[in-house]
Amino acid sequence: MTAIDNVSLAQRVYTVEQVQKGEKPAAEACSISMMQLMSAAGAAVFKHLQQDVKAPAKIAVCCGEGNNGGDGYIIARLAQEAGYQVDVFALSPNKNISSKTDNNAERARLAWRDSGGQEKAVNDCEPQRYDIVVDALFGVGLNRALEGAAAALVQTLNEASAKVLAVDVPSGLNADTGSVPGVAAHAYKTVCLVAYKRGLLTGKAKNHVGQLVLEDLGIGDAFAKQNKATYARVTTDYIQNWLPRRPPCEHKGDNGHVLIVGGQPGMSGAVVLAMQAALRCGAGKVSVACHPEVQAMVASAQPEAMVRAVSSQKDLQAMMELANVIALGPGLGQSEWSREVFSWVADHCINTNKAWVIDADGLNILAAHEQKERLGSRVILTPHPGEAARLLNIDSNKVESDRFSALNALRDNYEAQILLKGAGSLVTSDAGQFILDAGSPAMASGGMGDLLTGLVSGLVAQGMPEAEAVVAAGIWHGRAGELAGNEGERGTLASDLLPYIRQLVNGKIT
Repeated sequence: MTAIDNVSLAQRVYTVEQVQKGEKPAAEACSISMMQLMSAAGAAVFKHLQQDVKAPAKIAVCCGEGNNGGDGYIIARLAQEAGYQVDVFALSPNKNISSKTDNNAERARLAWRDSGGQEKAVNDCEPQRYDIVVDALFGVGLNRALEGAAAALVQTLNEASAKVLAVDVPSGLNADTGSVPGVAAHAYKTVCLVAYKRGLLTGKAKNHVGQLVLEDLGIGDAFAKQNKATYARVTTDYIQNWLPRRPPCEHKGDNGHVLIVGGQPGMSGAVVLAMQAALRCGAGKVSVACHPEVQAMVASAQPEAMVRAVSSQKDLQAMMELANVIALGPGLGQSEWSREVFSWVADHCINTNKAWVIDADGLNILAAHEQKERLGSRVILTPHPGEAARLLNIDSNKVESDRFSALNALRDNYEAQILLKGAGSLVTSDAGQFILDAGSPAMASGGMGDLLTGLVSGLVAQGMPEAEAVVAAGIWHGRAGELAGNEGERGTLASDLLPYIRQLVNGKIT
């Protein structure tokens, strides 16, 4: 796995504080003043505006009072000079500004006025009259809900389905956490400036940023040298060659043995999906340990798997000893049988230092377990926000309001490799911290998590280190969802992803 320090700027992700504190030293290292940087920001966004709509299109530029608003005034002036029909809407129109001001945003505003430009109040904006609305109200420093005229304008833009081009961040979206405490603009494109901010890639961000593009304003290399990225943005290209080509004399014993434990009555489909994903990603052998009442049903679903009924610890012991990795949780339930099976697997894996993956009801039983011992690096946890909340004994809304803090708390509590699922899944592992930039709304259906459990288990069985397997599984899972969703987001089933998973792990598609 490539270290975060060695990846390109397009793969590096930073906190808002890092960008706010780091852009000036980076600009100075490039002999660029902050006024020149603001001008470069305006020009960069205007370039995208030109690509998306041609003059003399009608453009509305909505400007706030800070540097984001300064970018907006520069965009408005460039658009006017290029022959666009431009109206500027300001939160405080015709504000008195001294010609001697040293505030860069105010200087940009004065330049707009000197060019003959005027300002109107934001509540006069009628978005349906414009081909594009430029959102330059608030920048990445906003960490509260929009209020007053700004909130009303954003609500109007959203209700009108306006074509919004966002400068650095859609107003109302927290660029550090990806949360939306109130209302936030729905942009068709967001031009991120200098470097990616982590909140643009996870949480509710996918609902608001649209197409996300990066413009480093000529200081990206200097910024990257001066600032250590907190997260790496991962796409399928990043992990393309992580599974080596198999030697001609390979046999099933060389590719590991996965044991999937779960499947109580009424929940047999979960272990079937996990089993199929483990097989399709290349595990040499896959076994399933399930409740006696569903053994025949699970066995008939996939002839290549070995399925055994578990009534006692003795039934399970030999299966655990043969496996390289154990996946615990799909369809496990929370019955007395479920809790006993959890304890047997936990004791075995902890005592033998065996790799194991915990998901679904395995996580819910872990959350209620009396012994909250730190599990160690051979354990992979894959919670969704609700499961993460139970593991941390907090409300799920608190998890969603700051997924990064929740992820760090899980890591501190369990010392495991952890994938926090969602749009823009997050990973913290021995290899670093990652944002997985893949996935689709087509994946909003039952069984997707069971596929992920089988996929990550199958990769570990084949010898991929746990810290790498959790990243590779997460990104391939998301990409398979995108590909399956291309045939229609509604009605996509978890099993529809299996052919794409097979192709992805073999490098046939990216």
